[in-house]
Amino acid sequence: MTVTTRRNFRGHRALIVCAAERDREVLTQFLVELGVTPVIHENQDEAGSDRPFDLVFFDDELGRQFGDITHMIDRVQGPAIALIGSDAPSSVNWFIERRVSGYLTKPLRKAGILASLIIAYQTFNQCYETEQKLHRLEQQVRARQVVCTAVIKLIEDMGISVNDAFALLRSASMNRRLSLEDFAAMIVSGEIAVAALKEDADTIHRLRESRLNRYS
Repeated sequence: MTVTTRRNFRGHRALIVCAAERDREVLTQFLVELGVTPVIHENQDEAGSDRPFDLVFFDDELGRQFGDITHMIDRVQGPAIALIGSDAPSSVNWFIERRVSGYLTKPLRKAGILASLIIAYQTFNQCYETEQKLHRLEQQVRARQVVCTAVIKLIEDMGISVNDAFALLRSASMNRRLSLEDFAAMIVSGEIAVAALKEDADTIHRLRESRLNRYS
């Protein structure tokens, strides 16, 4: 599989939550060279603005001390890059809870920042695509469960076969210009009474009888 790496970050905004002034300077200077707008968390006007951040760099020296900073980090809908200065399990676990996509070791140096940034974006995008795919699959499973529940209800209330119940669902949903899943949900919830489908069922029955007579 060919992987296309992203190297253009121009126009992005990066939140920086870092205690050491020297590390902030190294990171800020390099991000500006890439066309990224760095916002230090101490600048409340920018950090608290409604404009979202595209990524976040943070260490645990500040992040773990203040709950509002932790919430700010977690709200960023983009790659989270940890600035690690300690291998203590408590620190590492806290970074893992933030679902980091990459990391840099302190004290920071320009070397490695670009690579970490590229890997972080790649990891974040892959995780996002996987989550979206799982979400779609979960929706499909739930929709099929609702359809099956509706079919069972039609079988029990109308005394028809499984094939007829599915045919009735398809025909009735098309006539009402609804998706099969939405129509099934309306039957299960009682929004559409089973008795209201008698005319649709009779139509299907007449069509079946007509086909049988044609080939008999």
